Amino acid sequence: MQSDQYKREIASIQRDIGKIRADIGKEEENARKARTAAASKRTTALRSSSQSIRDSYNRQAESEVRKVETAEKKIGALQAKMASTLDRLSGKERSLQNAERNEQAARNRAEDQRRRKEKSNQDAKDRADARRRLEERNHAREIARINRPTIHHVFIKEPEPEKLRVLYLTASPATPNLDALRVDAEVNNVLKALRSAKHKDLVELQHRPAATMEDLVDGINDHRPHVVHFSGHADGGLLFDTADPIAAGDQLVGYEAVARVLAATDHPPTLIVLNACRTAEAVEQMLEAAPVVIATNDTVGDASSAIFATHFYGAIAAAQTIGHAVVQAREMIAIALPDEPDVIRVSAVEGVAPEELQLVRPT
Repeated sequence: MQSDQYKREIASIQRDIGKIRADIGKEEENARKARTAAASKRTTALRSSSQSIRDSYNRQAESEVRKVETAEKKIGALQAKMASTLDRLSGKERSLQNAERNEQAARNRAEDQRRRKEKSNQDAKDRADARRRLEERNHAREIARINRPTIHHVFIKEPEPEKLRVLYLTASPATPNLDALRVDAEVNNVLKALRSAKHKDLVELQHRPAATMEDLVDGINDHRPHVVHFSGHADGGLLFDTADPIAAGDQLVGYEAVARVLAATDHPPTLIVLNACRTAEAVEQMLEAAPVVIATNDTVGDASSAIFATHFYGAIAAAQTIGHAVVQAREMIAIALPDEPDVIRVSAVEGVAPEELQLVRPT
């Protein structure tokens, strides 16, 4: 479970903190001894009547002072390392809390769904029993009434397959301390993959660059997408653009608010893809809006994002299931970037298997 992984990481960080504290204590003791020695050497120098002896002890005192300075520099570096490690510990503890909440929520949903399924099965059994009794009562009457059968031939045209509609939102607003993302190159590669896909005519992708929250709402209303994809920055929410041509800006929208917008439609999406850093913490909220969510559990670079999106949608347009499309994209990342960790995570509501869910269904 994700929480177990965080617990192991927290334990490792706590061991690091203990070692840093021990190192700080060791250097503080070195500094204390050197100060004491320096003071002693100076006192001896003052008491000596010989100039050469005084000079010798003063040089020894200066040597001890340099030891103090060296120890203090090491202490400063260790204290900075301690602060950074404590920040990591705080972040992992927050992640652990989120993971435990998500896992408890998943257990609660599973229990609720199990109860609903049991009730649904019982209701279905009761209805089947009622239909059987009614059919038995009417059988004799029908035999007496029917003189000869009348056959009606009804020809129904097979429905044409529905196109997979993808709303592809990209945002890389001018934000201090955040690098610009190559989301345009990512979309360009995805479009090339779709143009060469086996069932390219069954996929319709609508790209909204410099995406705002209004673009998300308009895209849901106008496009009624089966897939909603976001590529950009994330930190406790999705970082949208303001699309202001004069004063560039950004808007951070929390995951819960985004999920409510995604769910506020008569045609909710089947899949939500959050191609941004550490979006796994949004899975619980997003599963309220769609049965399948693809997110990341750590930072993800431009190259990984582009490779994943290109091969994922290429596989989807080849009529692969969501599960197999994700596996293909992961393998292509591993080949192109062998040192890159696997951060892609697929989540689904109870009763939905991503490895069986096919978004493109050709006739």
